[in-house]
Amino acid sequence: MSKEYTSASISVLQFPENIRTRPDMYIGDREIDGYHHLAFEVIDNSVDEHLAGYAKHIVVRLLQTNIVEIIDDGRGIPVDPHPQKKIPAIELILTELHSGGKFNRQVYGVSGGLHGVGLTAVNALSTFLEIEVKRNGKKYFIRYEKGIKKEPLKIIGDDPATGTTIRFQPDDTIFQVHSFSQAILRARLREVAFLNPGLEVVFEDHTVSGEPTREVFCFPNGIVDFLRDELNRGEELLFPEPIVIQGEKEIEGGTLKVQIAFLYRNTGDDPEIYSYTNSIHTKSHGIHVDAFWMAYEKIMQDFAERLNLGRKDEKIDKKTLSFGFTCVINTLIPNAEFKGQTKDKLTEPIAARTAIRDIVEGALFVFFEKNIDLAEKIIQKSLLEQRALEEAEKARQGVRNNVGRSKRETATIVAGKLADCTSRKKEIRELFIVEGDSAGGSAKQGRNREFQAILPLRGKILNVEKKIERQNLNTILANEEIKTMIAVIGTGYYSYFDIEKLNYNKIIIMTDADVDGSHIRTLLLTFFYRFMRPLIEEGHVYIAQPPLYKITAGKRIEYAYSDQEKDELIEKVFKNSKYDIQRYKGLGEMNPEQLWETTMNPETRKLLRVSITDFEEANNMVRVLMGENVGGERKEFILKNVNFVTNVDDIA
Repeated sequence: MSKEYTSASISVLQFPENIRTRPDMYIGDREIDGYHHLAFEVIDNSVDEHLAGYAKHIVVRLLQTNIVEIIDDGRGIPVDPHPQKKIPAIELILTELHSGGKFNRQVYGVSGGLHGVGLTAVNALSTFLEIEVKRNGKKYFIRYEKGIKKEPLKIIGDDPATGTTIRFQPDDTIFQVHSFSQAILRARLREVAFLNPGLEVVFEDHTVSGEPTREVFCFPNGIVDFLRDELNRGEELLFPEPIVIQGEKEIEGGTLKVQIAFLYRNTGDDPEIYSYTNSIHTKSHGIHVDAFWMAYEKIMQDFAERLNLGRKDEKIDKKTLSFGFTCVINTLIPNAEFKGQTKDKLTEPIAARTAIRDIVEGALFVFFEKNIDLAEKIIQKSLLEQRALEEAEKARQGVRNNVGRSKRETATIVAGKLADCTSRKKEIRELFIVEGDSAGGSAKQGRNREFQAILPLRGKILNVEKKIERQNLNTILANEEIKTMIAVIGTGYYSYFDIEKLNYNKIIIMTDADVDGSHIRTLLLTFFYRFMRPLIEEGHVYIAQPPLYKITAGKRIEYAYSDQEKDELIEKVFKNSKYDIQRYKGLGEMNPEQLWETTMNPETRKLLRVSITDFEEANNMVRVLMGENVGGERKEFILKNVNFVTNVDDIA
């Protein structure tokens, strides 16, 4: 018999259970992005104080690996009683969704924190949260634990200054990661600094041994410094100085401001566009980026016609103008609304699209009228890159993607190479790219044929970074291993990349734990980064972590994935036993059962997901490690990061 369904069956969750029960609704996920999103919410509040004309300094201190402190010299969170709720405003902000000054345009002209769940979510999802407020000549303190008030608001001293200090520790029972990444925090703080010229941002790391490290970020020229000196450091450029356009326009709610800077590299690279609204990094872009492209396409098409450049069948559009394009788009927009609480895409106000398009179109027209040689140079480069790609596509018979290629043609390319899986459910399908036929044979025998496909590589693939620098796209696409990977993965590449055509949810690089294996892994990552970067950005690329050692004592077998783990196993498990240690030199030394159990079984394996926390640093690293004419920079990097081995077995 079914249970009775009445009004008593309806449960209403109050704070903090409403957030703690469904944290993904408020911060995106419970993994590394959601973990750092808590810190970003607090940092964004400090930035909003700067945008309002108050805070001039922001300090972020990593006190422990899982405790962070954010300090600003803004006005301080209000502590006086709210006129309707009759409780201190700071308590309202910490415990009620959709509260805060960001909804009052007389308090904040522009803001990134429009959802009103920022500090409320941080409070609910933290083991503890402490706030010190300097305001009204006094210093106040309040403390919460897992969203529950433990120490009420109180005055702890006098202080003539103003500002807010927030300390918190994300709750380990909520998140799947349990520590902050210095690289992720550092990258965000650097963004904040270059988006806000005149704002000084400091990062202190107190987790290191000895004295804390301290970095100060300040970019007097804002996005121009970032584009020229960070994004394009060491790159060969079409022209040396960024094209900068800026302007403002009144829309409903206030003044919209836009600043855009862009450059071109002398390569056919995918475009790199960094877009921001109210200091929020809109990774998925939105209406501000759409508006830029609408205006840029129109202006460049007009100039191409005026200068009589290109054939009649050639069109200057976003795809044509994208080759080697690097750009930073920074906007301040009143009443900005974003997609989701993670704020990765600007969706409102629609009036901003028209305003930005008009600003960009007018500014570009004036600029290129005065610099018509630059317009011609950009158009000529774009047409040459497009023609080179078209020739390469013809020569490769449509290898770039599956459009226009029959299943029979695809089967011909991968025949005898790919051992595919049987499932058609893309969400469970995995592609293992393995080193050589020996490891490929063991992998094919040991895999789960339902959802695991095996693609053995015969030798090392090309270093695509060097070939790109030489403009040898034909050579890259003619390479059998690269041609096969493009066909197997299915997404296409460059401007033709389509994530919807991805054939596998996980692409797993499985190579030997030696120098050759590391080199092959680096070559593959370089290829994915340059030709299929969204695979990495959206978390589809992984590195398998095979064990280094097999330790046997009688019938007991343990696997160690590092020297430290081997030593710990010997000390804790095998200390009083007679044991044998086998050092694996390659995957081919494992039988299929061992390979499955240690490296391929989803329940026991270790996978490292490849991610990019700092895109400009990643781009520079690929160039330094894999490019040409970087001998001095590469030598400097090696000397700085070299790890001298002491075990001769590690020199394979």
